[in-house]
Amino acid sequence: MASVSVIIPTFNRSRKLMRALHSVMKQTFRDHEIIVVDDGSNDDTYQALGSHMTMIQYVRKQVNQGVSAARNSGIRRASAPWIAFLDSDDYWLKDKLSVQMQYIERNPGALICQTEEIWIRDGRR
Repeated sequence: MASVSVIIPTFNRSRKLMRALHSVMKQTFRDHEIIVVDDGSNDDTYQALGSHMTMIQYVRKQVNQGVSAARNSGIRRASAPWIAFLDSDDYWLKDKLSVQMQYIERNPGALICQTEEIWIRDGRR
């Protein structure tokens, strides 16, 4: 069983989804599973994931129900004791999970752990 279940909800973002997915696959912390929840996309999301299907769990919802419902679908399929959310239009730095799991190991009473986010809108931080 993995230590972290990474849940990536997506809806019609096949190009951005691939960047998000690759950022998880390049993590220095490798003890994770990846669950992509396709929330009723009608673009080429399924085809874009093609060669990665053996490395992820793919959940296809027939009707778009929103990001919260997609995350909940991912949580129901998760097997790890820790859940990490990554939106399909975002990506992680390569040590993100490693830093968080080190923190959790040093702080066994921790129930949640959040990192600082960097927001870029219209090319501006």
